[in-house]
Amino acid sequence: MTIKPRPCKRCKAEIPVERLEAVPGTILCVKCSREVGGEWEYSFKDENTAKAGSLKKNYGGISIQKRRKPAHRLE
Repeated sequence: MTIKPRPCKRCKAEIPVERLEAVPGTILCVKCSREVGGEWEYSFKDENTAKAGSLKKNYGGISIQKRRKPAHRLE
């Protein structure tokens, strides 16, 4: 499968094929991604595996949520 370059959602410059191969879901070019501080926001939360109503805290792991930052167009 060949990957075709597509325009950046922010500056309309062409995103290189190498970046699209490395990060298939990207919508920003490297320059815009650096300017906005990355394309994703991550949040971490401890998972409590204790029984409901128990005061004991049994943390089984960490859940990670990943959200895409809004890409505002350059004027």
